[in-house]
Amino acid sequence: KVGNVLYSSTRSMIPVLRNCFVYFEMSVSSVPVLEGSNNMLLHHHLPPATLSIGLSTLEMPNQTLVGAWKGSVGLCTTGQILAAGQWCSPVDPRLSSYGNNGTVGCLVYLDDASAFQTWDGVMVTSSVTFNVNGQVVAQPLCAPPPVLDTKSTFSHHDDATRRSRDVHHPMDPQAGGPPTTTLPLYVPREEELFPTVTLHSPATQVMCRFCAEDIQATSRSTIGAPIGVVIYAVDGSVLFDED
Repeated sequence: KVGNVLYSSTRSMIPVLRNCFVYFEMSVSSVPVLEGSNNMLLHHHLPPATLSIGLSTLEMPNQTLVGAWKGSVGLCTTGQILAAGQWCSPVDPRLSSYGNNGTVGCLVYLDDASAFQTWDGVMVTSSVTFNVNGQVVAQPLCAPPPVLDTKSTFSHHDDATRRSRDVHHPMDPQAGGPPTTTLPLYVPREEELFPTVTLHSPATQVMCRFCAEDIQATSRSTIGAPIGVVIYAVDGSVLFDED
């Protein structure tokens, strides 16, 4: 990040695939130290890296913290998750916080079969699981993000809530995945989801790992993926086969 804007966000050039499991990672790099005493002094006075890694749609402005906008979610360096403008308390911040030299992974399933009607249009559910350095983040203590307009009637709100609760999540116990690690995110059906990083601290570098050859994860358990399904990278390469 260069400049004095509060937040600087950037997305991948291509969205995640729909109706299948997609996994990507982002690694926070240490600030490079150039030769010279002044540079060494500057390096020691730099604050810890502060950023957020997650997913967003094209609707989110580039100077917005990922997760603060509807249809977006982000895991901050503090270990907290921000989903559609709602802060979520982690089960154990020590396991979900990260910084320089840390790697955050995100497993996502954008499910078109989960579509339901609201006053804001047709929404679909995206199931999101984060991990930090191979440790799956337990689902935070927060309610699902709101999907209905304030003009919605009580009966319509009740019906949409029931329908969203009845949506079959690909990572629920019936599908072989641990439910306590999955966070539902509601996205307009016509929108695509993009891997996104928001930088807050200056001189912060992040390496994006969007192909199977670059990803560090070596097992399904470290990313919270269910067994018996193909896991794809963002570029469409296969990370894990069905076996």
